[in-house]
Parts: sequence; structure tokens; C-alpha cells
Amino acid sequence: MKRFFKPQKISASASDHSQGLAHGGVFKRLLIAGQIGADHNGDAPAEFESQVELAFDNLLAVLEAAQLSIGDLVRIMAYAAVPNSRAQYNRVHQRKIGSATPVSTYVEVAGLGDPNWLILIEGEAIQEGSP
Repeated sequence: MKRFFKPQKISASASDHSQGLAHGGVFKRLLIAGQIGADHNGDAPAEFESQVELAFDNLLAVLEAAQLSIGDLVRIMAYAAVPNSRAQYNRVHQRKIGSATPVSTYVEVAGLGDPNWLILIEGEAIQEGSP
């Protein structure tokens, strides 16, 4: 069974797509759409680190909506539109994810879908169940 998620406490997607998709029987797999560094009103702060905080908060809100936890994260992919920003990103990543060890990729890009967006983070989580 597939379930789509659009948590109300995060910014609505620009194209009205779902923020997450969970499916599975014995296990649950959640695909998390790219989350921007904006609040539930769609307001993005000007500072990169503040946007990274919000993007992680949004990613974690999708996990919560799917009844999963940080420990279920298996993959994070981050796209940053700020050159040489990996150290700032890593500080926030460590604070938000803690001891979880998902595979992670960090890419610096020329821009995202809106010039005010400085970061986009997507993820994937898997929760194993009993057969």
C-alpha cells in the first residue's frame, strides 16, 4: 500500500506534489522529496545556516508524519547553492541527525528552483517490520 504525505507544519511544495511517499508490507520505505529551508509560511531566511536548520526540520517533519524516526533514515542528499558551505552544513547535520549514520551526499550547485532557496535536502528512510 502506498501513502503520500503533505505535513501541514512545513512549507507547501511549489508544485503541489507530495512531500513523502511510504510503501511496503513487512517493511516501510519512505521517499522524502527535496525540502527547502523555509518555514510553514514559505518564508526562507537569508542566512544559509538558518535555511539548513529549517530544511532538516522539514525533512524530520515528513519522517514524523510517516511515523518513522531519525534512526530509520538510510540516505540524505543535500544540494547547496552557496559555494564553500560544507562546514556550515556539517554543523547543522550533526546537530539534527546526531548519531544516525545514513549514507549522505552533499553537492554544491549554481542555483535551485527559487533564488531565495540556498539548500534543498531530500532523504529516504526504511523501517523493517515483522513478517
